[in-house]
Amino acid sequence: MIDESILVVDDEEVIRDVCTQILAEEGYDVTTASTGKQALHLVSSKRFDAVITDIMMPDMSGLDLLEIIKKAGMDISTIVITGLGTFDMATQADRLGAREFVVKPFTPAELKEAVAKALDKRKLEIR
Repeated sequence: MIDESILVVDDEEVIRDVCTQILAEEGYDVTTASTGKQALHLVSSKRFDAVITDIMMPDMSGLDLLEIIKKAGMDISTIVITGLGTFDMATQADRLGAREFVVKPFTPAELKEAVAKALDKRKLEIR
């Protein structure tokens, strides 16, 4: 049984639901947020091993969320999912500490692989 918790942040309910289903089947403890502000509240009150965030959201971008997490020094793996997969966005996400970048539409295998890689990288950094 996997003992890792993941926060999925996306303003699209269908994306949150799909990610939850895929990741819960893998044994992850999944929590969702529909806004960046809701995500910030959750990461300040609960420990997460990873945050999966969309870039384009109405209240705050996923990149803004990554920046806040990074500045706060939180030990959370971050994975970006987006329908607008440009090189500039990927570069900026990487600069802000994103460990993986997934382009919509994604397959269950792509999401699982990105999460596994991000969590493995985190484990290596902790050692």
